[in-house]
Amino acid sequence: MFKPVEMVKVSIVGSKDNFEKTAETLHRLNLLHIEDYGEESEYFQIGQPLEKASKASRFLVTLRSMLSYIKVDPAYEPKKVYSVGEIDSMLEEKVSDLESKITSKLEEIRAAEEELRRLEDEKKVLDPLKAIGLPVDLLGGYRNLQVFVGYFSANPMEKIMDVTKEFEIVISPYDKEFVGAIFVKSEFAQEVFKVIQEFGYREIAVPEFEGTYDARLQEIEKRQEDLKSKIESLRQEVEKLEKDNLDLMLAMEEYLTIELEKSELPLRAAVSKYAFVLAGYVPKEKFDEMKREIEQATDGKVVVEQLTDKMKPPTALKNPRFAKPFELLTFTYTTPKYHEVDPTTLMAIVFPLMFGFMLGDIGYGVVILILGLWLKTKLKTPGWQDLLTILVYSAISTIAFGFIYGEFLGFELFGEHSVLAEITHNEFFEHVPHINRLELAPAILVLTIAIGVLHMGIGYVFGIMNVKKEHGWKHAVYEKLNWLLALISIGLIITGFILNQMSGKFAFAPNFAYITATPLVIAWAILTIKGEGAMFLIEYLTLLSNTISYARLLAVGLASVGFAIAFNYMVLEMLFPMGIVGIIAGIIIFLLGHFINLLLGILDPGLQSLRLHYVEHFVKYFEGGGVRYSPFGKIRKFTKEE
Repeated sequence: MFKPVEMVKVSIVGSKDNFEKTAETLHRLNLLHIEDYGEESEYFQIGQPLEKASKASRFLVTLRSMLSYIKVDPAYEPKKVYSVGEIDSMLEEKVSDLESKITSKLEEIRAAEEELRRLEDEKKVLDPLKAIGLPVDLLGGYRNLQVFVGYFSANPMEKIMDVTKEFEIVISPYDKEFVGAIFVKSEFAQEVFKVIQEFGYREIAVPEFEGTYDARLQEIEKRQEDLKSKIESLRQEVEKLEKDNLDLMLAMEEYLTIELEKSELPLRAAVSKYAFVLAGYVPKEKFDEMKREIEQATDGKVVVEQLTDKMKPPTALKNPRFAKPFELLTFTYTTPKYHEVDPTTLMAIVFPLMFGFMLGDIGYGVVILILGLWLKTKLKTPGWQDLLTILVYSAISTIAFGFIYGEFLGFELFGEHSVLAEITHNEFFEHVPHINRLELAPAILVLTIAIGVLHMGIGYVFGIMNVKKEHGWKHAVYEKLNWLLALISIGLIITGFILNQMSGKFAFAPNFAYITATPLVIAWAILTIKGEGAMFLIEYLTLLSNTISYARLLAVGLASVGFAIAFNYMVLEMLFPMGIVGIIAGIIIFLLGHFINLLLGILDPGLQSLRLHYVEHFVKYFEGGGVRYSPFGKIRKFTKEE
């Protein structure tokens, strides 16, 4: 539960003639995490792809190009699953047929879209050209004249006259600047160009057409409509072709992906003239199965052996079913090392409890539960499913704590002046056991500190286990046990401080908690100085702040219930004295206020709980940096083996 799947290192050795069968079997088993061969020697080198790699790669590029235009739902379930034999027999013919039908239409779409862009660019220059007031055929085509048509920041006429008097200029204001045409003899063109650059000259590319600007604009707009209609028609044809052949295309893409992966396996192996060697890791419980399957497939000509070399195994998490969704949060932080304690199961228990402890409202919990269950039917990708499952667990915890606190959308359900007691006049609701967060805030504050000490204490226990496994007991005592003692002493010191405050004594007056903490502080100091150095004693204050940080469990909850009570009070004050207007306004404020509080109630407890895990808890033992288990193979969805 707190340990990853146990791995063993294996080598697979055989003749090159059996490489393809070995690749087939390994891919089907989907068990071996391959350790890529990287050091070439006199006898062994990195292998070359198998013969069919080139063909598979070529077809795969074509198929993926066609599929890139389809938005396939990741949760899409095929209506028909094709066998490998079916795909193999029709592959070349079908890919060519679909390519000729779909790709040709896609090329037409691209050409039409390109023409649309060109026409749009031309439309953008027709307006400023109209402002100049000269027909388009007068703006070019001269043998001895250079024409500059474009935008100017100011009228350049006077400056041009310093260069030559033999020119014509037609210029008009346009959109906070000027647009114009300058006609000048070719011999002065270079010098005039230098002048107009000082006036921010930007050339307008004059299009070639016959007739007036208005007629050309009408012609462009009609052509654009025709092109848009053509593109829409072509897209509908492509969509129909893709829809009719979607299962087949996805099946061929999966088949080719698998074939390419198998064909490129030699690139990860050590290969000599006659033999090959593959090395990697496999779950210990699956080693015998893999060995048997490979040796049977190759008639014993490929040997599978377990190695005792120095290992750096990949990490495959092994958690109970209820904790599996929380692996998403673990991997978001980092991948655990193979020898590290896996924090997932503990987080699966503590995260929802912290969430519910903070929000703790039946009404909000029910809304979040319904929202989470509804979204699970809409968002089918594995990541979303995991995240929404976590939300559902948190919602259930929120409802449970809502009953403990006796809260429903900020209303008090139980107690002498509670909503249920006032409505039903039943004494039962006055005496239902519950915890009033507002009245018992000091006691809950003490509880949050205790939760922090326990949560971080478990982290230090895990840290002792990790360091002991990698470096031995000595390092575990000097690096982790010392800080566990410091944490316990902090808990006792805070307890002693609170006890003195409650009894009205001087804050640091000796009491049982202070006395018990003293030897722990001394032991911590000695171990820390000996193991890490005196400078690390300052970290005691950091640990103290980490412990106090758990007070946010109370603060976030009080903020949420405070907002809810405030909205409820505003609504009750408006409902009846102001008549129908007050009722409508009250309903709007009630819904809007609780909607905002609900959003905060999802985000804040979630983020704060995650922070307490990542910042306060994980750093006590969880280094990460492991390699995630990624076996060679693929689980088929659109194809099946015969």
